Amino acid sequence: MAASRSTVGATAALALTSMLTGCSLNFQHLPLWQGMPGESYPLTMEFVDASLLPIGGEVRIGQAVVGRITSMSADHFAAVVQTEIDSTIPLPAETRARIELSTPIGDAFVNLEIPADANGARLEPGARILRSQTVRGPDVAQLLGAVGTLLNGSGLAQVKNIVHEANQILDGRAGTVPDLLARLDSLLGTLDERKDSVNSALDSLNRLSAVISDESATIDEGLRTLTPALSVVADQRQPLLDLLDETDRLATATNSVLDQSSDQIADVTERLSPILDQFSAMGPTLGDTMTNLDNARVLLERASPSDYVNIDLNVDIEGTVTGVLNEIIPGAAPPLPPLPTAPGTPATPLLGGTR
Repeated sequence: MAASRSTVGATAALALTSMLTGCSLNFQHLPLWQGMPGESYPLTMEFVDASLLPIGGEVRIGQAVVGRITSMSADHFAAVVQTEIDSTIPLPAETRARIELSTPIGDAFVNLEIPADANGARLEPGARILRSQTVRGPDVAQLLGAVGTLLNGSGLAQVKNIVHEANQILDGRAGTVPDLLARLDSLLGTLDERKDSVNSALDSLNRLSAVISDESATIDEGLRTLTPALSVVADQRQPLLDLLDETDRLATATNSVLDQSSDQIADVTERLSPILDQFSAMGPTLGDTMTNLDNARVLLERASPSDYVNIDLNVDIEGTVTGVLNEIIPGAAPPLPPLPTAPGTPATPLLGGTR
């Protein structure tokens, strides 16, 4: 009986092997489970990288499995993941998706993150969660790669040099560094107190930049017009340099003269001081005096139009010619009659003399 059972088992195994070999069937042709039991609706998700996700992988909300991954494809440098979601689980329109690992070396799954205010619109069957709303969480490979980068040529070995140089900088300056920090804190405080002024200055610079931008055509035209003038200046470069040299020599000579004549200049200045004081004292009447001098100038020009002077003068000096003649020759010069005077003419001390 046992031999018969062994024979039957061997025959069945041989038949199964022949079927698998003859039909070229292997484990890659075995059907995978690709859906949810019961009713479900399709939902598409876009990821930058979905290399760890398996077909038939789980879609979770927290620890609850709400769907399965049915297929994956690439489209415009994005991984497009097709899923089936339990129809009893409505998802808000702002739902986000994240690829995570169940364990450090376990299978990856998609974790759906539901927003706190889930009272808005819902994702319709066939909707798509865009790449901007998906992210891939860290995995062991990424962690090991980051650690390798940190330990291998990432500059970690330079930390010792940085610490050594910092010690060199701070060595012997223990009192200076706190003072520097205090001054820096004071500077920052001052800038903070004057932030309104700083902002006003920046706004003014912004307005100036806007004005310059608006007048760029005028500025360009001015620069084009200035080009010939600059050419003339460039042509006259040597004469200008010579002029500067001459000006330098003139300044040197002037300084020399001033140095040698400083005593004389001080003496002249000292002598001018009383005159200037007198002018200062005449301040209230100086204007009237200058006006009278101007009037005198006009009268003098009228009296002397050329190289002669117009004078209308009557001179009557008592006891001059008559007195002299009478002393030399008594009775030789009789007295002259008095000059006629018009009524109302005031008496003059010269009246009665000899003309």
